[in-house]
Amino acid sequence: MSNTRKTLSFSAGTLISRITGLFRDITLASVFGASSVLDAYYIAIVFPFFLRRTFAEGAMSSAFLPIYNQLKTKEEKERFTSAVLTSLGLITLGVVIFSEIFPRFMVSIFATGAEESIRSLASSLLRITAPFISIVFVWAVFYSIHNSQHRYFLPALTPMFSNIGVIMGSLTGDIKWSAFGFTAGGLIALLVLLPYREGFKYRPTFRGLKKFYRMFFATFLTMAVSQIATLVDVNVSSFLDPGSLSLIQLSSRLYQLPLGIFGVAVSTVALSTLSQVKEEEFNSNLSDFIIKSLFLTIPSTVGLIVLSKRLLSLLFGYGAFTSKDVKTASEILSMYALGLCFVALFHLLSRAYHAKRKARIPFLAMLLVSVVNVCLDVVLGLTLRAKGIALATSVSYIVGFFFLFFKMKPSLDNRIFKILVSAIVMGVTLLLIKNLFTTRIGTVFLVFLGAGTYIGVGKILKLREVEEIFRTKLH
Repeated sequence: MSNTRKTLSFSAGTLISRITGLFRDITLASVFGASSVLDAYYIAIVFPFFLRRTFAEGAMSSAFLPIYNQLKTKEEKERFTSAVLTSLGLITLGVVIFSEIFPRFMVSIFATGAEESIRSLASSLLRITAPFISIVFVWAVFYSIHNSQHRYFLPALTPMFSNIGVIMGSLTGDIKWSAFGFTAGGLIALLVLLPYREGFKYRPTFRGLKKFYRMFFATFLTMAVSQIATLVDVNVSSFLDPGSLSLIQLSSRLYQLPLGIFGVAVSTVALSTLSQVKEEEFNSNLSDFIIKSLFLTIPSTVGLIVLSKRLLSLLFGYGAFTSKDVKTASEILSMYALGLCFVALFHLLSRAYHAKRKARIPFLAMLLVSVVNVCLDVVLGLTLRAKGIALATSVSYIVGFFFLFFKMKPSLDNRIFKILVSAIVMGVTLLLIKNLFTTRIGTVFLVFLGAGTYIGVGKILKLREVEEIFRTKLH
């Protein structure tokens, strides 16, 4: 299976999942608006989401996959998987119990400046969402096993169930049911990924984890450092106007749509592929993944900036979400979009190091990103308000990307210039005609027109990625 086919398979599953995520956010915004109630919900899921990013998109897959792929027999793989489930399972269960007993402590970490009513509600919601921590850990293990077999569509699809759960809960008008749907959906996602056809048998053990934990703690520390910025983001926003956290979260969701569909897709496939290729093929494969990431994220950046207000109005401009909220959110989204391709490339280059079972450089890079982000959060967040927090994120990842780039020094080719030309033509086209299509349907048309223009120009320029799309069939 080619790198393009693998990436498109993951992207297809992620696309469906992220579309349900958009409907989830549309429902939340419409029912609760940019309110203190929605702020409390986002505070309650910050920690579970931190664990999801750490285990599924960070430490777990980065440490698990390279070792799992090197094991030869089914028995060895079952023993290793069982040991990981046993040891880390006990740790995550302890975290869940602590969160259930001391929810106010956990909430205080993530929302220092929040009003008492918000912190009280968030504590109640955290007791509902805390079990997601253990659920997502087990999900991450089986997610990695599927990826090792180059099965990407189903694992990428499974977050959809949590989104659907939140939607169903939100329609009751009670935010506690939204939190319950979040956790219940995560459990369904886990059950879907259980390796039934492999006939996996769990046998409790703690043996054979030395190499795993050496890599896991290094990558976990890297991911934990990355979440310091998230913690500061939430805390700084808690000192801003009520609803600021909701606006930041909703804007970042739209920015994370292409990041998840394209950026995470490329880095996930890259980790699985690069951990199995021969040393002499590593650099050429990495360069190919970099170009593919740019091919997908550069036009996304242009589209989000040019159509930011139109897209947010289309998705969230209903019910309790006002036109003022749309305007503020569009400014936040534009700031996030500036760093989109750099965030994607940063994670890709980090995964390339992890594929070689090297964690020191990614840790230093993430430490640099976090320090820059925290400093800029305080300066820009308290001066430019919510959009300053988004700008801080973009600038910090730009700095981190160049650090990794000059350390690794991957080779690139002239495809990058063809990508830039195609994206510029797309952006200019949208700027010239966007005022001719002012309806919601017009916004949808502009999205498809932008994508068509980009692909069309790429086809004229004989861009390899465009040619591969026309030749690819998903399996």
